[in-house]
Amino acid sequence: MDNHSIINPILWAKTKNVNLAHLLYSIFWKVQKNIFLWKNGNICNLPYIRILCWNTFIKSLRMYDIIIIGWGAAGLFCSIFAPKNLRKIILEKNGSLGKKVILSGGERCNVTNIDITPEDDYFGENIKAIHSLLAKFSNYDMIDWVEKHGISTCVEDRGRVILESGKSKDLLDLLMRESTKNATEIRTRLDIAKIEKTDGIFRIHGNDGSVVEGKNLVIATGGKSFSQVGTDGFGYTIAKEFDIEMTDPYRGLCGMVTREDLSELSGSTLDLTLSLFDGKKLLYDEKGAFLFTHTGLSGPIVFNAVIKLGEHLRKLGIKESQQKGYFEEHITIRLTFNEESMTKKVKNFFELDDMKNDAVFHLADLKSWAEAKVTGGGVKLSELSNTFESKKVEHLYFIGEVLDLTGKTGGFNLQQAWATGYVCGQSFGK
Repeated sequence: MDNHSIINPILWAKTKNVNLAHLLYSIFWKVQKNIFLWKNGNICNLPYIRILCWNTFIKSLRMYDIIIIGWGAAGLFCSIFAPKNLRKIILEKNGSLGKKVILSGGERCNVTNIDITPEDDYFGENIKAIHSLLAKFSNYDMIDWVEKHGISTCVEDRGRVILESGKSKDLLDLLMRESTKNATEIRTRLDIAKIEKTDGIFRIHGNDGSVVEGKNLVIATGGKSFSQVGTDGFGYTIAKEFDIEMTDPYRGLCGMVTREDLSELSGSTLDLTLSLFDGKKLLYDEKGAFLFTHTGLSGPIVFNAVIKLGEHLRKLGIKESQQKGYFEEHITIRLTFNEESMTKKVKNFFELDDMKNDAVFHLADLKSWAEAKVTGGGVKLSELSNTFESKKVEHLYFIGEVLDLTGKTGGFNLQQAWATGYVCGQSFGK
C-alpha cells in the first residue's frame, strides 16, 4: 500500500463533496499514531502520511482550473461559456467591473455591428482569422444571446447595434449574473506583482502577498489605451515574459492634431469624405460623420483612419518615437465637403465655392494614449491556436483587445471580444 492509496480517496471525494472529504480525512486522523505502514521494505509512520494527505487536500481546494485576468467583455464571456463544473476565478485590479462595456456607444452600449466585412472592418497581420472566428460566434449570435436574455436591441447609423433601453448597465448586469450563475469567483482590487509557471501550474502573486494557483491562465487585460478604464498594457508584459511574439502596440480610434489652427471651427459637425495620404499614396478614405475640435480633427471616420495609419507605420517599421517627425514630413489629410451638410461657418472659413470643395491639412500628431479608444497591434495570432492558446506555453491563452486584431469604431471591437471569449471558454469543455 502506498501514499496514494490514502491520498486519492480524499482527492476523489473532494471533487464530489467537500464534506465527505473532511469526513474521510477525520477517519484517517483518528487512526492510532503507533500504526505503521509497510512500503517497499521500509517502515512509514502514519502521522507523516496524514500530514501529507492534509497538505495535498488543502492545496487541491485552492487550485483553480481556470484563472482569467481582466473582467472586461472578453474575460466575462470566457467565464460564462467555460464549463460550469470547472473551478474559475476572475482577477481584476479595478474596484468596479466592465468599465469599457459601460462606456461603449456613449454609455448606450454598442453591442456589435449588423454588417461586418472582415477585410474592410478589421486591421492586423491576419485579419482573415476573423472569418473563422465569426463562423463560431457571429454578430447575429451575439444579438440573439442578448435578446434571449430579455434585452432588446436596435440598429442605428453605420450598422451599430445599440441597446434599445439606451442603458449599457443592463448588459453589464446580465453579464455579471451569467458569470456568477456559471460558478465564477471574482476578486477585485488585486494588483499583480508576478506571474510564473512551474510544474505545469500558474501562480499569480499579488502585491498584497497573496498567491492564486491554476491549471489554465487566460489573459483578457485589454490594450494600453483609454487608461481611465484601467488598461495599462499589462497583457503585453505577460506576453513578453513568456517569449510570445507581438506587433508593437499603437493608438487607435483617437483624434488627429493638425499643424493648421482649426480652433475657430471647434464643435462643427458635418458629413464629408476624408482621404489620408502618405505623400501621394492614398492610404485610406471614408465618407461619414466628422467633427472639428480645438486641436484638429475627430469623429468616426477620423478614428478609423488612425487605425489604418498605425498599420501603415508598423509595416514601414516606424517606431512611436519617430512618428511625429514622419507625420510632419509625409502625412496629409484631405477633406472633401458635402454641400448637403455644409455649414456657412465652414464654407466661409475655407472659402469654398463651386470650383473648390476640399481642404488639405498636415498631421502634426495623434491624440494621447489616454484618449485612444482601442489599441492596435498586440499578440500575433500566428503565436496562438484556433482556441487562442499559446503554441509555446501550454494552457496560456490570450483573448480580446490584447490580440493583434483591431476593428473600426461601431461595435467591431466588442464583437471581437465576445467571439474570442466565447471560443476560448467553450474550448475548456472539449
